[in-house]
Amino acid sequence: KKENRHQPILCKACDRKITTAEQSIAVNSSFQHTFFNPAGIVFELGCYRRAEGAGAVGQPSSEFSWFSGYLWSFALCSGCQTHLGWYFESASDGFWGLILNRLRE
Repeated sequence: KKENRHQPILCKACDRKITTAEQSIAVNSSFQHTFFNPAGIVFELGCYRRAEGAGAVGQPSSEFSWFSGYLWSFALCSGCQTHLGWYFESASDGFWGLILNRLRE
């Protein structure tokens, strides 16, 4: 099966286009990461260079960052404000870590 790189990836809650398969990237050698937060909730993240349908909200924080050297802010759907993941930023770049089960193709 040949992946359609331009396939839109949508918010599962409201069907807003968030990004495309073409924007997927490897961070620390992998597209997909499994992490848990301080409350013990497990998240499966996919990494994307751009996510036009999401917005970063809140003061960037280094606390409990899953990616060394990166600050994070919450990533919300620009349509329905569902929490879709996090925006990670460093001095030199940034990427979106989006919760895979809150998205659909």
